[in-house]
Amino acid sequence: MPEAWKDGQEAARETACDGAREFDRPATEAAHLVVYGGRTSCPRGPLAVEVPGDKSVSHRALLAALLPGAPAALTVRNANSGGAVRALLPALHALGLRVDDDGGGTLVVRRGAVPVPQTVREHPGITTWPSGVPYLETGGSSAAARLLIGLLAGTGTRAVVDGDEVLRHRPMEWIVEPLAELGAAIDHLGEPGRLPVLVRKPVCRPGTVELSVGSAQARSAVLLAVAAAGLPATVRHPVRSRDHTERMLAAFGAGLGEHERTITWDGGPYTVPSVIDVPADPSLAAYPVAAHLMWGDGEELRIPGVCLNPTRLGFFEVLRRAGAGISYEDERRTSGGEPTGTVVARGGLDGLESLRVDDPAVLHALIDEVPLLAAVAALLPGTSRIGCAEELRFKETDRLTTTARMVGAFGARAEVVADGLTVRGGAALRAGTVPSFEDHRIAMAAATLAMCLLGRTTVHGGACHHTSFPDFADVQRAVGARIVEDSQR
Repeated sequence: MPEAWKDGQEAARETACDGAREFDRPATEAAHLVVYGGRTSCPRGPLAVEVPGDKSVSHRALLAALLPGAPAALTVRNANSGGAVRALLPALHALGLRVDDDGGGTLVVRRGAVPVPQTVREHPGITTWPSGVPYLETGGSSAAARLLIGLLAGTGTRAVVDGDEVLRHRPMEWIVEPLAELGAAIDHLGEPGRLPVLVRKPVCRPGTVELSVGSAQARSAVLLAVAAAGLPATVRHPVRSRDHTERMLAAFGAGLGEHERTITWDGGPYTVPSVIDVPADPSLAAYPVAAHLMWGDGEELRIPGVCLNPTRLGFFEVLRRAGAGISYEDERRTSGGEPTGTVVARGGLDGLESLRVDDPAVLHALIDEVPLLAAVAALLPGTSRIGCAEELRFKETDRLTTTARMVGAFGARAEVVADGLTVRGGAALRAGTVPSFEDHRIAMAAATLAMCLLGRTTVHGGACHHTSFPDFADVQRAVGARIVEDSQR
């Protein structure tokens, strides 16, 4: 590792307790994240923390309530409580489902409620909206919108699907075009290929569709559509990506087959259970694991109940291949078909030279953790490359550009290339003021890198982490970070 970084880490350890009293008070939601480098104490013996439920599995579990034959009351346990999942709830209410929240991660979706209409978001290009159909707005959650379009097209429910101003600029043709090949009629009400859309007619014929992108949301929208419609179909996709929808449907007893990059659905019956368990999110577990490895001064960190789906473990696997001490224990399987277990991190980053991602399947297995992987790469002496990542240009931000600018604000040397990022190690990193670009993944990666750098870092707009990880600051404090949310510092 760069000596400048090591020196800064040692100094941060020596001053770790300075001003610790201000970190004892509860954090309040605010505009920024403020981080003081250094760990509050070195753990003696194993340290264990828990992270919230998986965001992707939570979306799919909630939407299972819309499948034909779903129980009158569907209980989703350990659901993610972040803004991206909660953005789906008003749309469910508008469709006549009630969602009861026990405040502890359990959501119960009940059929037969009186629909609660949503307020239509103004659109500069639309003067008259379709009448007599529900208006469903999912905020900034692309997963909620895209999967919802698929289910509506499968159940034959006429509705408008919309999003906030950011989501209105993200591509939807990935979803609309393959559904249209199966007979669905979906109209773009504004800009072609973008939200809002009107789902007008359902999928109505079996067939084979060829997806143009490796996005799991595209594949899931089609599978949910044909599962809801009871139509046999074949879906071909260019790259393996997260397969939560396939696992969930298979656990329900659906007739799915898979060979290489082809998934077949036989159109047969299945049973939606009354309870779906959501495992802990591996993308969220990555942040305390990264902090623990960056400090390199602890014995062992354990995070139980994490989803160990191979299509989600790219961050851990890339670090493991580079030499990091990460392993999995206590493996089992949930009722929703997901493998789970305990992620164990030991040691630090000593001996790691660089990181490399040059396989599309690996990239998709860590697609949400690219900013964090770049932050880790900034601490290593060699040149790291993250490739096959063109899809990141269509996230909440152009995440290739914002990741490069985020690590660059710390002094790292990062460059956007045609299909990804190059991070050249060896630079002396420094604390300071860092932009989040109001992107939750950028904000959390920046705050995690700041934890091992001497001095105070302010991540502007860093409270956007509530989109996916409301407990981010609490979990990082549990592993030793000194971090608060505050707009006044």
